[in-house]
Parts: sequence; structure tokens; C-alpha cells
Amino acid sequence: MKQFKLYYTSDVHGYLLSTDYIKKGNQPLGLSNVAANFKKDGNTIIIDGGDMYQGSPMLQYLQKTHDIDAVTVAMNLAEYDYVTLGNHDFNFGYDTLQKHLTQLNATVIAENVVDKSGNTLYPAQVKVLENGTKVGLIGLVTDYINVWEKPEHLTGIMIESPLIKASHTIAKLRQEVDVVIGVYHGGYERDMVTGKVVSDTSENIAWQLTKELDLDVLLTGHQHGHVSPRVINGVLTLQMPNQAKMYAEIDGIKTDDQWEISAETKPAGVVSQANIVTALQPLQTQVENWLDQPIVQLDTGIPTQEPLFLAQYGNKILAWIANVQLQASQSDITLVSLNNNPSSLPKNLTLRNILQNYPFDNTLITKRVSGHDLRLSLEHTAKYFVLNNGQLAVNPEWLMPKVEHYNYDLAFGITYELDITRPMNERVTKLQYHDVDIEDKDEFTISMNNYRAVGGGNYQEYAQSKTILVGDQSIQDMLITFFKTNKHLSDSPKLQLKVKL
Repeated sequence: MKQFKLYYTSDVHGYLLSTDYIKKGNQPLGLSNVAANFKKDGNTIIIDGGDMYQGSPMLQYLQKTHDIDAVTVAMNLAEYDYVTLGNHDFNFGYDTLQKHLTQLNATVIAENVVDKSGNTLYPAQVKVLENGTKVGLIGLVTDYINVWEKPEHLTGIMIESPLIKASHTIAKLRQEVDVVIGVYHGGYERDMVTGKVVSDTSENIAWQLTKELDLDVLLTGHQHGHVSPRVINGVLTLQMPNQAKMYAEIDGIKTDDQWEISAETKPAGVVSQANIVTALQPLQTQVENWLDQPIVQLDTGIPTQEPLFLAQYGNKILAWIANVQLQASQSDITLVSLNNNPSSLPKNLTLRNILQNYPFDNTLITKRVSGHDLRLSLEHTAKYFVLNNGQLAVNPEWLMPKVEHYNYDLAFGITYELDITRPMNERVTKLQYHDVDIEDKDEFTISMNNYRAVGGGNYQEYAQSKTILVGDQSIQDMLITFFKTNKHLSDSPKLQLKVKL
């Protein structure tokens, strides 16, 4: 009888053990917990959808110490068969990624990662199971890597269009396999309930892939959302949240020449795979000690505030980040993004607290931006807000299919007002620099993180503006260094923003 079973994870981001490094105690997440649920035999395939080698404090620690290749160790012990690549897997350069992959037992499938001649470096595969079922597997990654990544990190390779690259390959696979599985490190460009288009870029095209590629299953990632299994355009598709909080189990059985494919998404649970924990425990102890190193004692702690409050009023934490960025760049204006983690600081500040409040591996870039482009960018930021029955709320499009508080910027160095009663793209009603109205032709130096500087979050005006200065130190390190000469946080610079209802 023809049948198969798949286990699937994606966007693990180096969360290998049962901790998020913020809350104390074991939590129901992490690769070791997910792997404890895998029951593997000769008719089972274990797959990961990418973003393996970047993201957790453990991996940040390893960037400094180069102790062991923790991700590869864990994935080998979990017995992964195939992985595709995520955009963040390229963050430290292709040469570094290759060093990881040479130790990985799983086969890499990433059809649209090609050499300079256009030859696929990680081609589609055919897996013949013990029962004789032939499973075709093709991996794809969002081509928005070309927007985000430093060119030197892609030396010798290109990321082509997933759709174009996959079409011919899948047609060939169909001639020799029983079932075709697509693994796409990208998300959905449409609302999963209504089908409404929510993104018009090529970053996420999963819906289009289900429509135009001859697939039986499409496993997605990148957006960190939980999309339960459903059939779209005749293709079974789903998506996993990040940090290995969940996994998917997909079963297929062929009866009367017809495939019946079903799937469930399941929580990681609280039981860990013992050999992964044993292999990583010495490293984990080092990481926890590193995170708990004292940095400074503050005069008072800073309580947690919800993102909606911070988006209007900021707090001392966001002002501290702005202060550090302004001092480092000497720019006229600086942008500070919210993040998805709780924003708070205790009196006894540790490294863990700093990384919680600035979880991004970013550097600082200064751009020369016109008044016209600054206004357009702030109009984009203002889309974060909506009114529900006269009450201010976060726009649902910034929460689904992916939570994106980090795409909301506070601008320090200007005075500005956002009138949320007005239509989108007409909300910036006041925009001044040193109490003088900003004209379209005016120019300013604006410092921002490297993600925003390349247009991340669909801020195209920043991407097109001239780069003045590229910092070579991480913003995280600059925030830590701040406390070598400062023992407290101040309210400077002041956020001069008014959100009107």
C-alpha cells in the first residue's frame, strides 16, 4: 500500500531547548521538545522549513565563542531528512552557512538558490520509502533575500524567483513520483479566510504557489504564524509558528488510485528528547550565565507597557535606544522600532534584559532622506493604527498573518502629529524639525537599523535614499557599552509625537 508520514517544523531560529530565555523555567517549545514527538520508521520523513541558524541568545553566544554547532547537533540527533533554507540562514554569509551544512546529515533542498550560471545548488529530491512510495520534495525560499541581505553575504550565488524556478522541476518530478511535497520558506500574500490580497510584494507568494504549481502539499514558514491545515486551490497547506512551539504531522494514503492526505498541527509539549538535552546542556549553562551577567543597577525599574501605548508615548527604554543611535551616528533624526517582546527593565539590569528589549541582530545605518520621503514613510508607519468604535487599536494587518510591531517606528528629532481619524496616507498633519515645517525638498540625515534601511517592512523610500554611513558595531553591543559610562536612563531625547483621535 502506498502511504507516507511527514513531520514538519519551521523557523526554529536556534530555540533548541525548552526555554525562550525570557521567562524562567521550562516551557512547551524548542526543538528538543518537538523531536520527542517524532516516531520515525522507513515510511517517515522529517522536514524543516528554514531559519535554523539565527535568532536565539544561544546562537548569539556562539557567534562570540564558536563552541559547537548547536543547531546541526540538535537536528542530527532529531534525525531530520530534509531542510530548506530561510532568509536568516544567510545572515552571516554564504561561506558560514556552508560550514554548517557540511555537518548536517539532512539533505538541503532549495531549488531557487543557484550559482552564477543559474544551476540549482540544492535540487529537488526523490525519496523512495520502504513501502515503495516515491515522494518528490522541492524546497523554495523567498527571493526577498535579495532585498534584505548584504551583497557580500550572497557572493557566488543568486536567489531566483521561487515560482519560475519551481515550475519546470515539478513537471519533471510528476513523471517519476507518487506525490509532490513543496517546502517554501515564505508565507501567504492573502488573507487565509477571505482570500483578500494583503501584500503585493514578492516576499510571500504561497497562495500563488498553490494556484500555479502542481503540488499535493505546500508547507510554509517565514511569517511565524499558526496556519492550521487547509486546502487552497486543491493543495493541502499549513504554517508553523516560530521557536518550535508546534510541529505538523501529515499523513498520506493511496486507495483506489486516489491520495487521501490529512494533517494536524500539534503543540511541542513538555517532554524533551533526552539526547539533545544531554548534548547541549553544558552549552546551555554557559549561555544562561552569560545572559545573567550584571550590567548596571538602575535608579528604578521600568514597568511593562503594551505596544499600543508605546506606539503613542514611547518610554525610557525607547529613548535610551534613540540616545545611543543619535550619539553613534550624529544624525539629525533617528528611528527606533518597537519589538514583539515585552518592553520592561528591572532595577538590577542584566544582559538578558537588554537582549529582551533589543532582540535584533542589527547594525546602524545613516541615510540622507528628503522631507518628501520622510513624510511618506511616516504615513506608512501611521497605518499601524485603526479606530474601533472610536477607540484606538492596532491595525489587524500588523498582527495577522504575522505580528509585526517591529515595523512601527518612533522618530526622535522631529515634532509630528498623526491624525487617525483621517484616511490612510493622509494622517501626517504636522511635521517639523526644530519648530520649522518640513518641506518636500528638505534633506535630513536619519539613522535606522539595517533592516529598515533596505526597505524592510515595505519602507521603500528609505531603501531608495542615499546611504551616508554604515556602522560596523551591532546596536545590541552599543546598548551594552552605554552603561560603561552611564549609570541611569534619562528621558532624553524627548519623543515629540501626538496621536490624535
